[in-house]
Amino acid sequence: MYIAQHLLAVTVAFSIASFPVWAQVAHRAPRPYSAANSAKPNEMDNADVLALIAAGLSDDIVIAKIHTAPFTNFDTSVKGLESLKAAKVSNVVIRVMIDPLAATPAPAASSAASANNPDDPLIPHSPGIYILAPGRSGLVHLTKLEHTVPKQQKTSGMFLYGITYGLKKAHVKVVLDGTNASVETSDPNPIFYAYIPEDNTTFGGNSITIKDFSLVKFDVKSGQREVNTANLGMWSASVGTDENSRQGFSSERVKPGIYKLTLLKPLPTGEYAFQQSGSQSAAPGQQNTGAYFDFGVNSTD
Repeated sequence: MYIAQHLLAVTVAFSIASFPVWAQVAHRAPRPYSAANSAKPNEMDNADVLALIAAGLSDDIVIAKIHTAPFTNFDTSVKGLESLKAAKVSNVVIRVMIDPLAATPAPAASSAASANNPDDPLIPHSPGIYILAPGRSGLVHLTKLEHTVPKQQKTSGMFLYGITYGLKKAHVKVVLDGTNASVETSDPNPIFYAYIPEDNTTFGGNSITIKDFSLVKFDVKSGQREVNTANLGMWSASVGTDENSRQGFSSERVKPGIYKLTLLKPLPTGEYAFQQSGSQSAAPGQQNTGAYFDFGVNSTD
């Protein structure tokens, strides 16, 4: 009897002493990821989101990519959010970046919302040139520039041209009424989008390509905007917008019929227009000067 009791006591003591070891092994929680305990996995960060947006992918695709990423490491600090907003990342995507586990609209609903968003530059719009820039409310909007055909021209320097027999050049200028365009922006470096049908239909009067456009700066004088379009000299005459008035931009075809226009450098305060060269009928007795899609820059810097 004594021996049996002794064996039982030893068995119980051994079991109690061993309990913490096997219990800890059986119920240990997974350790969080750290560089010390695992090879770093492929994390999705802000740069990945910006790359997807720049590639023209819709919000629902970007969100789906976030949800399927094995790990995320988004910078959603105040500065991080400001950078995302400046890069045109939508509020819907930013919200998912802040809380990737939160419920989001179904992809179909998100796509439908995008298709009906007038400020989305990657969906079809009526032919024309649009500016993507903050409005008076501070929110970014896609706004169509007005299509204007000049109704008048004027010639300067004819007196000197006559008395010098052409040694002094005369200048022919296109004139737009008013000192300001109806569309103004405080952003000196806005993005533009041109929507040009690719099915041989008309755009502003004729079938054209993006190469038919130039960006010009107006001189504002006597309540009007004017730009030099021809020079007359003794031995020659040149037709075309004065080189000093031209502003550089690049174009990129992002979708069929949709072109992204990016300025080569910020624009100083002033009045501008994309000139659609030689595509419009001029007033009787005047040269064909094209159409103008005008806007103004009123930078506060």
